[in-house]
Amino acid sequence: MSANAQRRLANALIILGVLAWVPYFYFLSIGEMPSILPYLAGHLTGVLTGAWLRTRGSTPGEVTFGQRRKLAARILIILGVLAWVPYFYLSRVGGIEVEIGPFLGAHLTGVLGGSLLRISVEVQRYLGRPDAGESET
Repeated sequence: MSANAQRRLANALIILGVLAWVPYFYFLSIGEMPSILPYLAGHLTGVLTGAWLRTRGSTPGEVTFGQRRKLAARILIILGVLAWVPYFYLSRVGGIEVEIGPFLGAHLTGVLGGSLLRISVEVQRYLGRPDAGESET
């Protein structure tokens, strides 16, 4: 599989992983209380597999293109995912009932911000415009 095909497959898996939440929120909106586990499993499977494929599919020429933005995006995404650590610690280990809103907000801010930053690198690569301070080779 070529690097471009692998990148497209990785992006499709990530999108499908995010879209796994659509039916869950639909069921919540009509008043049902579905189990979160199948939707979380679909989300994590799509997103983690897509991220692994995207990392595995990078070619040596891509290493320096948008490198600083890719690093910043990766850090934002990791911090967004780590927003769940205190929530699960407080709720599962501490036995404290905590509001999910602030943790979800921090998660989405980091993950969406990092994803948009990462997408900006891909759009710039597609349009063929190198950054002023970053080489395209």
